Amino acid sequence: MLFQIELIKRKRVQEFLLRIGLTPGQGQARILAFLDSHSSVTQREISDACMLDVTTMSRTLDKLEKQGLILRERDPGCRRSYQISLTGAGRKKAEEVQEGFAELEEILCAGFREEEAAELTEQLGKVRKNLLDGHSIPNGKADKYKNEKMNDFK
Repeated sequence: MLFQIELIKRKRVQEFLLRIGLTPGQGQARILAFLDSHSSVTQREISDACMLDVTTMSRTLDKLEKQGLILRERDPGCRRSYQISLTGAGRKKAEEVQEGFAELEEILCAGFREEEAAELTEQLGKVRKNLLDGHSIPNGKADKYKNEKMNDFK
């Protein structure tokens, strides 16, 4: 069920990103959202926070810079590093991203009573913790699980 929900959510996010002029799947929205709450950071900090590999992130930053959404300035403390920040246009685009994410969360929680939404949030917090803690499917169960779930898409 979570996998199916993720696919549907991803499709909705892709449609939203295209509508506001961002490219889905490259981390542009994550980068803008991160920069919206962090004034001037290094590429490495963005990469770590947004869970993007350095190569993908570098190309994405190039695109965002060409769109006039970010500014790269040499880091005075390290000549090989850049400080990245939002431009005025980037701040506006980041606000659009944040509003879109908030709207998606409202859609996800529609139809839930307040206490149900709180319980769901608590349960999903446990799922998140499991993933972050590195829990894995025990040997032998992964193939069975994969086969069962893939049948849902036939």
